[in-house]
Amino acid sequence: MSLMDKNITVAVDYSHCRINSEVSHSWDVALDWLQELLECMPGPDFPTGGIIMGNDGILDAYRTGRGRVIVRGKTDMETIDEKSKRTAIIIKEIPYQTNKATLVQRIAELAEDKVLEGISDIRDESDRSGMRVVIEVKRGANPEIVLNNLYRHTALQSSFSCNMVAILDGHPKLMGLKEILQAFLDFRCSVIERRAKFKLSQALERKHIVEGIVIGLDNLDSVIQMIRETSNHSKAKEALANEYGLSEKQAEALLDITLRKLTSLERKKFIDESNSLSEDISKLNELLSSKKLMFQLIEQEAADLKNKFATPRRSFLEDSANGEVDDMDVIPNEEMLLIVSEKGYLKRMKPNTFNLQHRGTIGKSVGKMRTNDSTSDFIVCQTHDHVLYFSDKGIVYSARAYKIPECTRNAAGTPLVQLLSLSDGERITSIIPVSEFGEDQYLVMLTVNGYIKKVPLNVFSSIRPTGIISIQLVPGDELKWVRLCGDDDLVALASQTGMVIVNTCNKLRALGRKTRGVVAMKLKEDDKMASMDIIPATMHKMPEKYDSRVKDLSPPWLLFIAENGLGKRVPLNAFRQSSFNRRGLHGYKLPEDCRLAAVFVVGVSLADDGGSDEQVVLISHGGTVNRIKVKDISIQGRGAKGVILMRLEHAGKIQSASLMSATVAEEIMDD
Repeated sequence: MSLMDKNITVAVDYSHCRINSEVSHSWDVALDWLQELLECMPGPDFPTGGIIMGNDGILDAYRTGRGRVIVRGKTDMETIDEKSKRTAIIIKEIPYQTNKATLVQRIAELAEDKVLEGISDIRDESDRSGMRVVIEVKRGANPEIVLNNLYRHTALQSSFSCNMVAILDGHPKLMGLKEILQAFLDFRCSVIERRAKFKLSQALERKHIVEGIVIGLDNLDSVIQMIRETSNHSKAKEALANEYGLSEKQAEALLDITLRKLTSLERKKFIDESNSLSEDISKLNELLSSKKLMFQLIEQEAADLKNKFATPRRSFLEDSANGEVDDMDVIPNEEMLLIVSEKGYLKRMKPNTFNLQHRGTIGKSVGKMRTNDSTSDFIVCQTHDHVLYFSDKGIVYSARAYKIPECTRNAAGTPLVQLLSLSDGERITSIIPVSEFGEDQYLVMLTVNGYIKKVPLNVFSSIRPTGIISIQLVPGDELKWVRLCGDDDLVALASQTGMVIVNTCNKLRALGRKTRGVVAMKLKEDDKMASMDIIPATMHKMPEKYDSRVKDLSPPWLLFIAENGLGKRVPLNAFRQSSFNRRGLHGYKLPEDCRLAAVFVVGVSLADDGGSDEQVVLISHGGTVNRIKVKDISIQGRGAKGVILMRLEHAGKIQSASLMSATVAEEIMDD
């Protein structure tokens, strides 16, 4: 059965569901009429099956008469090699009007041209039992990504435009489903009425004839005698009409009766036929005078039509908001590195760009940079993450991580002004990757002059392209550090002179975006904030009261990194919780000409031997990068001077440092 026949059948089926026995039935249904229609007519049913993505296009077509339906082929995933865990995509159904041979050829061409990556082989195994196109996926490739690319670049996903134009009163008209069904039912009523009138006229005419025949049979002897006495057919017809009050047609029918119909049995048949015709005439008159009976007849005929021609539905409807394949569907959610320079250049690279190195080595260059430029920040995130960009002016911007162009180590990077709507002189100072905007998560912000505040994370779930205010700054201050935290987490603050405050996040009251915050640390005149990090509640057992007699070297530790390339690990238990707006404790006694570059919480990820499994990436002002294992850095007390992490004879001072997991890239030691 054709697609049009199927749609007509569904429309008739709708009448079966909706028509009731009320004479004053009205099609002006309530506001939820569209939902009621969807229950009976969920959408088109294509002969070749497939999956209809979402109902937005169907709703538009039902409501206005125009819409776009997205149809995908039906696929399955099969494991073709258990040992290597290789997977194949099996195409079982394709969209309507898609040629299978052309589709297979197109996929092969795109795979050869490297437009479709991750495909090792394609073959057609279709037979009498059904369609089966096998697409083998390369080992290591994500079959879901390959399938989404097939949807995006081939006819495996197609769209069909609905243009519901019908002839109404002799003119073409664009109508929604409700109007079409109403017009269809009006047409069905008209057909039934004309058919009933035609049958009624035939029944009345036949009954008139039968009544004349019965009169003749009741007076059979005199009729025969009268016919014998006349000289011709016309006179006999005229005599019968005059004698018994018959019409011309009745007299003609009586003369046409054969001798075998003059028996008493045949007379009874004519009487029965007359009674039956009278009953039919009564029913037809009743039908023509009652809309109720017309709708009941439409319902019965619809049910008969459905029972005779209906077939199981082939096209499956998937409850999806959007059938379009966007960039996130075809981009793997992989770890990546983001490097931001002081002058606002952003680079996205693979994690294995930098090989692991020993403590104390000179390091590897981060790559080509602009004149007088240096690295500002270095983070690890996922490709699908929302990246929040916080500027020194307290403005926050947002963009997906995959929208940042990927480049090599030697590339200069992309200017942030091409990605974000930055004002003149505005610099990005902190970058926060966010996978989900949880209600129990907060952002802690710290300025250079020592103001701190906590803001709920979900406040930043929707950021306009021009950015929004994240913190109000006093003149001369700038926003420098932003971190994710929970209420039970600890906040570790450090100044450039090595002073440290550790306190819980719940001691900070959640504030709105357009506030300044509170004083985090009392700073000396020549001192500024140097760093901030978060200690997750799941990894710290820091007592509220400090006991100097307890020597606990277990994780977590605070990793201190000085500008001169020295560093050390200090156990968190060597500090005590202290309130904000205090001077804090000495965490690192530095020389007068040296400042603290960064402080990190390490020991979150532990190796089998109990040591830290993290790695730290050090970046100098000249752009040199050194990546070393945290467990190679000595654990020392608060008063120790530390060990050499990076030799800076030819690279100036440490500009910034970042922490990353050891599983980000392969651990390849330098020769």
